[in-house]
Amino acid sequence: MMSEKALAKMIEAMNKHMPEKRRSLKDMLEEEEPSIKAKDGNEYIIEKKELEFIAEYVDEFERDRFSIPIILEMNDLNGETVIFIRDKMHQEFIKKAFGFDRFVKGNLMIYLYEMRKIRRKLRTASQVIFKVSLV
Repeated sequence: MMSEKALAKMIEAMNKHMPEKRRSLKDMLEEEEPSIKAKDGNEYIIEKKELEFIAEYVDEFERDRFSIPIILEMNDLNGETVIFIRDKMHQEFIKKAFGFDRFVKGNLMIYLYEMRKIRRKLRTASQVIFKVSLV
């Protein structure tokens, strides 16, 4: 059996692709080649067409507060893989754009098969992080 410390290090390594700093949809729409710098030091290009798709569902006055990337948090819940979206603006966008409306304790929850629909449309503008509950 793996120790909690070893498991935590493994999860941290799996999440090194996460951005150092999230950026606003408004700023990224204004750039020719929008990108995000990750914790691992790599620069990740965000496809403009994905940002434009998101902008269709986000009010123009809220684009400066809408952060990119959209974070899809993968969790194990009683032996089943579920994905939580915790950011309120991301929740509202996903509800409008994809029709998902399942909330658990204030978080939008989707299943793995539903996440595929989002990832196909937002391959570069969304990122999956992994969480493990040690309780």
